[in-house]
Amino acid sequence: MFKEKGMNTPSEDQKVSLSDFANLAGFPVELVRKELVLDGKDSDEISMDDLRAAMLKYLDQAMLN
Repeated sequence: MFKEKGMNTPSEDQKVSLSDFANLAGFPVELVRKELVLDGKDSDEISMDDLRAAMLKYLDQAMLN
């Protein structure tokens, strides 16, 4: 499905730059760290699996409020 449209599906252990993610989302990296509760992470990189989990947790909490 993704390959047909020319898209890549990142693997679960692939690292994602929080700075790049924040830039694509249009938010400051500090806000992304705070909202996804990543304040304890010193690295600018996070695994795709951890990013997905943090985003799902954020969305679940946002839907309940």
